[in-house]
Amino acid sequence: MSALRRSIESFILALVLLRLTGRKSISQLNYFDFLTVNMMGGLFSSYITDSEQGPDILLAPMAIIALDLLADRTAIKSRSARKLLEGKPVVFIKNGKIIEKNITKMHYNISEVLAALRNQGIYNLSEVEFAVLEIDGKISVLKKSQHRPLTPRDINVPTQYEGLSSIVISDGKILSKNLQNNNLSHDWLKDKLKEQGINDISRVFLASLATDGSLYVDLKDSSTDNTAPIPLA
Repeated sequence: MSALRRSIESFILALVLLRLTGRKSISQLNYFDFLTVNMMGGLFSSYITDSEQGPDILLAPMAIIALDLLADRTAIKSRSARKLLEGKPVVFIKNGKIIEKNITKMHYNISEVLAALRNQGIYNLSEVEFAVLEIDGKISVLKKSQHRPLTPRDINVPTQYEGLSSIVISDGKILSKNLQNNNLSHDWLKDKLKEQGINDISRVFLASLATDGSLYVDLKDSSTDNTAPIPLA
């Protein structure tokens, strides 16, 4: 039971401490963050598995997170500190020319660079204007202008505004606040569902309102296609 209690304590503390550091995905972690997480993991593991370790060891993860937060704040305010703690982007391809010394300096080889390009649908180096190794380890690519896809702006085609859709039903429950934010009522929503033959809201897995006024409806475990957009009246 002692190990179980320690596991629960460690999990709760780790969750609280990691939330304090902000919402970063794994791919956004720099090497400083990675080091912090690994050190915390080692300390929590020691506390859980070694019954001789007292609760005092849990002060160490708190100190590590405090240092991590301090480093983050320093990096925000100081450009030089940011470069030291996080590193800086490194150019691998510039004006279509491979910068071999930068690739070698970052312990990459050309095969890894080519693989990263293929992952972005680029199989010909002649298409690349710039390729940059970002601080999160990903390679960003800018294609040459003649190899970029056309956009409506390129051919002077007018477009309409498209914002974020708003979820109005989730797992059979109406999200009243989202309806109010769009100046809509429960009655309006029920009427729109009835137009699609849906009389029981509990059958709806998801209903989403787009900025153009169309309503997307998806039913729970149903083979019937009920996802056609419904325009606003």
